[in-house]
Amino acid sequence: MKTKAKLLRELIAQPGTIFSLGVWDPFSAIVAEQAGFEVLTVFGSITSWSMIGKSDTGYVTQTEMVDTARRVVQSVSSPVIVDCDDGFGDPINVMRTVKLIEQVGAAGLYIEDLSRPLRCSALGEGGLIPSDVMVQKIRAAVEARTDPDFVIIARTDAYEGVDEMILRAKKYVEAGADMVLTIGLLNLEDMKKVAAQADVPIATLQAARTKMPFGPPNEVADMGYKIIFHVQTMFMAAEHAMRLAAAQLKEDLQKGDKTPRLLPGQSPVEIEKSIGLDEDNAIINGYFGVNCPLPGRA
Repeated sequence: MKTKAKLLRELIAQPGTIFSLGVWDPFSAIVAEQAGFEVLTVFGSITSWSMIGKSDTGYVTQTEMVDTARRVVQSVSSPVIVDCDDGFGDPINVMRTVKLIEQVGAAGLYIEDLSRPLRCSALGEGGLIPSDVMVQKIRAAVEARTDPDFVIIARTDAYEGVDEMILRAKKYVEAGADMVLTIGLLNLEDMKKVAAQADVPIATLQAARTKMPFGPPNEVADMGYKIIFHVQTMFMAAEHAMRLAAAQLKEDLQKGDKTPRLLPGQSPVEIEKSIGLDEDNAIINGYFGVNCPLPGRA
């Protein structure tokens, strides 16, 4: 049986750019897959927001990220890449992180060269660890990998400028990374320069409403980026809808003279069907029969 890591390798080997959508739990992963996204990514930011209600500054632990990855991977057939922050420590911790993420069936992961407290360059006020320190983490990650198809991506942020990003990208691939994820460049011209001059397999990230440019997909893809990660698209939409629904319901309850309004969306039964209700019913009926009551039911 083909592993998800093997499937991701095959997708990377094909011509064109892969667009990966950020997810944070099984339901968001199912929605993304049903929308047609071939590769999904569990991002640390939205995992931190949704799981523990904290900012993306390094609160999420290795255990929490592995558990989230496990539940997401089991819910979809698409390859899943997992954001593993800085590997959750030194090379020993990186090795354990790789082993655990690989064991849950993810297709790959990425680790970053941010210094702690972790601050994505899309937000600012952060920094990088020395590149030689990151090289040792990459070497440890590669050594820990047991499936040669498992994809190891090194992430570097633009805190030290375009030229340093190019140097780091080359250095990280030389150390064994399969690809480099570049984040935090402030304009499309710099993104194009990095993609052209790094001359390594390269990816980037699109995060709307941050310091980073949010460019046309074809234009970014034509620069040579193999994977373009779209991070918070679904989460921002969900956050907006939840706030609106909560405020609207509170207003209608306080008035009390009309049936509360509902935002557009699926019914509970439709939601159940979208995540396998019909299949579950078929399994249950196969064991008990359509007219046979389940144990404990009249």
